[in-house]
Amino acid sequence: MKPKKEVEAIHRHDLEELLKNLGLLEEFTSDNIKCQFCQDTVKENNFGAIFPSGENILFSCSKLECISKLPKT
Repeated sequence: MKPKKEVEAIHRHDLEELLKNLGLLEEFTSDNIKCQFCQDTVKENNFGAIFPSGENILFSCSKLECISKLPKT
């Protein structure tokens, strides 16, 4: 049996609160957040993931090819 991995997730209804807490809500609602991998604008309808990279908070859109590039922990 494979060991279980813990997955951190956020419900779409909680996304606004998370972005507000990170100080990124205005940037997100102004369409200024880009996917780290394809550079498409990340919006609520194509939000895939949010992840840390050093001191930065990065985003991924929901395209399979972008989600597959997310860092593995």
